[in-house]
Amino acid sequence: MIVRRAPPALAMLVLCSAGCASEDADALVVVGLTTDMAVGFELDRVESTTKVDGVIARVESRSYGGGELSLPAELAVGPAQDGAEIALTVAAFRGREASPVVTRRAATRAVGGRTLLLPVSLDEACSAASCAASATCAEGACVDPFIAPSALADHDPTWLASARDACKTPSSDLPMIVVGQGERAFAPLEDGEVVPIEAGPQGGHHVWLALRVEGLRQMGSRLTVGGRFPELAFELPPFTSQITMRKAGDAGCEIYGIRFQVDRGLSVESVRGRALDVEIAVEDPDGDVATAARRVVISP
Repeated sequence: MIVRRAPPALAMLVLCSAGCASEDADALVVVGLTTDMAVGFELDRVESTTKVDGVIARVESRSYGGGELSLPAELAVGPAQDGAEIALTVAAFRGREASPVVTRRAATRAVGGRTLLLPVSLDEACSAASCAASATCAEGACVDPFIAPSALADHDPTWLASARDACKTPSSDLPMIVVGQGERAFAPLEDGEVVPIEAGPQGGHHVWLALRVEGLRQMGSRLTVGGRFPELAFELPPFTSQITMRKAGDAGCEIYGIRFQVDRGLSVESVRGRALDVEIAVEDPDGDVATAARRVVISP
């Protein structure tokens, strides 16, 4: 399981060329950066170079390990002069690999008085693509990197709520989670199944839980786990954490290695052989929520 403090979304980075601060420079372009790859697993670092009228305005590197990379995200370019060419190159890297998994280029022209949304996706389907120097890969096809401003919508921050990612797309079904078990992989968990407990490194005893998830965002979702021993009429204190999930083929995403302590406020001997009702909720940054419950029996 990867559990981290959710890194902040890429800030609205204001990028200016030498002359963009003049009073008539009122054109803005917001880059909407998305990916269908799992951040933290299939890509770990994003490097970007932005040019305004051919002049490099900013070079930036953000890594998941450094807590700086969260997708989808926005990068704002400007203010710029009306008609200024805005060009962006983004490369995504995995682990310590020297070559990028995916490289994407995009360009448009700023329009005075407008804030344009320039969509830039880092697509898994482009990881093996080879395009001519004049083209770039988007959704597995080689396309012209330039998009006319007339073809772009005005920026509306609500686009983030419908942006696709590795675990959630606009066509995703209603959010749902399936409760399983496992420290290093997801394994099915039947209702009423006997589960082993382990002594934790800091005291206490825990079970290993795992989840299969659909229709919730890959990054920044909040996991809440609670439980109740019905025979003891005892509620276990719930815990919450923000999570990053990995892709699980076409079946959505998953997370495993969720350590849930079962003897907080109780002796371990008192819970052995007892039924435990586990309750789980996952809420993503869009406010979508899925819940599930499973009764397990603690091993004697």
